Amino acid sequence: MTTTLKVGIIGAGMAGQAHAFGYRNASMSVSDTIRVELYAIADPNLALAQKVADRYGFQTALENIDDLINSDVDVISVALPNFLHAEILPKVIASGKHVFAEKPIGRDSTESGALTALAEASDAILGVGFSFRRLPGLAALAQAAHSGMFGTIHTARAWYHADYASDPSGALSWRYASSQAGPGALLDIGAHAIDALQFVAGDIAEVTSASLRTVITERPVAAAGSVGHGASTSTERGPVTNDDVALVTAVHESGAISQVSLSRIAHGVPNSLGVEVYGTAGSGWFDSISGNEFHVFEAGLGNPAFNGPRRVFTGPNHPYFTNVAAMPGAGVGTGYAEAFTAEIQEFLVCVGSGQPMDTHFGVAHQTMKVVDAALVSAAEHRPVAL
Repeated sequence: MTTTLKVGIIGAGMAGQAHAFGYRNASMSVSDTIRVELYAIADPNLALAQKVADRYGFQTALENIDDLINSDVDVISVALPNFLHAEILPKVIASGKHVFAEKPIGRDSTESGALTALAEASDAILGVGFSFRRLPGLAALAQAAHSGMFGTIHTARAWYHADYASDPSGALSWRYASSQAGPGALLDIGAHAIDALQFVAGDIAEVTSASLRTVITERPVAAAGSVGHGASTSTERGPVTNDDVALVTAVHESGAISQVSLSRIAHGVPNSLGVEVYGTAGSGWFDSISGNEFHVFEAGLGNPAFNGPRRVFTGPNHPYFTNVAAMPGAGVGTGYAEAFTAEIQEFLVCVGSGQPMDTHFGVAHQTMKVVDAALVSAAEHRPVAL
């Protein structure tokens, strides 16, 4: 028996478009028992919503978000700026529909905690989009760590370096205002890096230190109606009120220690998320900028003269590969776009089976608690337990 899931997306910006891409492609291979009906893109910018709906094959565009919430859709994706999550997500959750929300769910742990409580009280499936977890190389590294390949992990490092904010003439969007975004690099890209670190090395118990810095202190205000990183600007300038770079050190529940390095102004590094772990029996690392491979080392194997780190190319033996690769053979590669397809597939399978998603609201709340602890640590120069 085939189940049809009627889908709508709230938000037509970059994240909403990534979700639309995911649903469009997930519908081709998500399951033999699930059919995806692409219904509507809802956004107050109706022209943009229509453009996205046309591009990804959705039936219609809606200007009023409530019209989608009150419709007969089964699934709603929410891909909005951080400051709108606390306003919109409670209404979506209250509708009883299955919900897939882009990270982060809010601006701080107070907002994420309240939303997590609502999610836990719902009978629907609710997930959060930590798309990097669906990259086969990172998922395989996590599997290796959890299987004990590296022994007991004692040290780890994660990073997310990007250059989307490196141009000082870039528009002053909501991402650069703490009142709307919360922290800057620490949350915008840091949520992904912290989640990836905890995915591989386990949950963080304490932030031992943190340093934040705003390097580009003012930017030109975006022109009216402009959206996105490349928005056109006006002659007016305004202050940047959150961080461009952040360094965080932490202790995990397992006792492992770690460091997280974050930058949204990393010239020459367009988009690199990585994790490396060291344990009593080996080590492993992954970098998304070379996302079709990962590296592992197992101590004590064979002749020590020839036992070194192994470069492993992703393929059908690794998670999230076969159902998203255009030609599912080892070495052909998958990437950032396919990760969105994989996470939507995972979500829809959970909806179809009634099983909770691994990246549920509680996972997002845990990440937000780490972010909040880092903010307190940076301000008060002390360790902060979660």
